[in-house]
Amino acid sequence: MEILIPEYKIERRVRALAHAISEEHRESGNPYPPVMICVLNGGYAFFADLMKDMGIDVQMDFVRAKSYEGKDNTGGVKITKDLEIHCKGKRVYIIDDIVDTGATMMEILIKVQDMTPHEVKVVTLLKRKENSPPVDHFCFEIDKEWVVGYGLDDNSLKRNYRNIYKIN
Repeated sequence: MEILIPEYKIERRVRALAHAISEEHRESGNPYPPVMICVLNGGYAFFADLMKDMGIDVQMDFVRAKSYEGKDNTGGVKITKDLEIHCKGKRVYIIDDIVDTGATMMEILIKVQDMTPHEVKVVTLLKRKENSPPVDHFCFEIDKEWVVGYGLDDNSLKRNYRNIYKIN
């Protein structure tokens, strides 16, 4: 494995993103605290750090969507933990570790849109440089490498690493 993104760069970028999202919400004029939705399992580290640096009150919820078995993502998307907070009229931020093909995010977006939110934004730690579906906020763009650490796993391992590594 080789370090792709070191911890100090992740910390700086996440902090800056938290401030930008906080300001974006303040400027929106929406009177409700935004609903911040963490996509489990991979999004937990990014989500936790992002929430610690938010400068506004937020509501937090979690959804678990499973699209990978090892490195295989051909089995479709399964929602195994659903949302508990209702999002009607609120600004919603869906926060995930990586937007790859976009299939997982599309399933979650459909669920959230059914709740008639005021606005929905997609926030991700990583997005692919090529063929990535659109996202509203992201920290880093990467190529096609398989990455682990900071919530990203390899067969449920390596999520706890502080850096993001590419597997050679």
